[in-house]
Amino acid sequence: MFTQNQSNFTNFGVIGLGLIGGSLVKALRCAYPEAIIEVADVNQAAVKAAIDEGAATRGVDIATLDFHNCEVLFLCTPPRIVCELLSRIDGERFGIITDVASVKAPVMAVASALTNFVGGHPMAGSEGSGYSSAEEGLFKNARWVLSVPENCAVPGNMLAMLTKLIRTLGAEAILMDAVEHDRRVAMISHLPHVAAFALSEIVANTNDTAMKQLIGGGFKDTTRIAASSPSLWTDIFSESSELIPSLEEYIKHLEDYLALLKHSELQGIKARLITAAEFRRSIPEGLRAKSHLDIEGEAK
Repeated sequence: MFTQNQSNFTNFGVIGLGLIGGSLVKALRCAYPEAIIEVADVNQAAVKAAIDEGAATRGVDIATLDFHNCEVLFLCTPPRIVCELLSRIDGERFGIITDVASVKAPVMAVASALTNFVGGHPMAGSEGSGYSSAEEGLFKNARWVLSVPENCAVPGNMLAMLTKLIRTLGAEAILMDAVEHDRRVAMISHLPHVAAFALSEIVANTNDTAMKQLIGGGFKDTTRIAASSPSLWTDIFSESSELIPSLEEYIKHLEDYLALLKHSELQGIKARLITAAEFRRSIPEGLRAKSHLDIEGEAK
């Protein structure tokens, strides 16, 4: 188990070997070649693949969660499963417990009984799913949100080591309140997924074969994330309390466009398009966020 004199973690646990969990295991192995990395998943094929590839050290029974000397436990499952796991985990057996769920408030509420929990969310992903889609470099240049609850009793040096770990994986830690995180992520992540799924569904439901044969880059780019896991996103949508107001705002904007088009208000349409285009062009590729997290003066 962790000692105060350590400068790096050496024992990790990961529950869930989907895209994020699998990528995390691979990235941890690359960054910490000698570390013990224990994994658990209901999908035993994924556990076997992680061990056979040398990414994981050993598998752990998902029913008992019998991790050995685990310093950092990552919960890499959909939000609903994270909440279920938190309700049965013995927090005293772990140094830090953290998660990767894209909805934070419900998770933080369930985790309130644990004094060593730190909410987490790496802003990384792809349309792929499962361990077979995992990528060692998935977190490079990504923001990694940390939500530290008021009752957190994790020592400052361990929190600093967690931010160092995140930085070692190529990401940048940002401290953010759970409620604010959920409001922002609903708009920039959850809403785009709704839009992509909806557009893809509209075309899928047409009987126009020729239309589908004409699909090119624009449609593919706009709907790329619609190829994501429906099960995962059903769970995320159901837990995202801020998604409905974001969706209502989006619908209002679409209705504004509709009204402008009906009345041939070309200048109004162009003005909106200019605003949108200028903002999109202002987003750098491979953007790395500047960290606003400074714990014990160690996060740099």
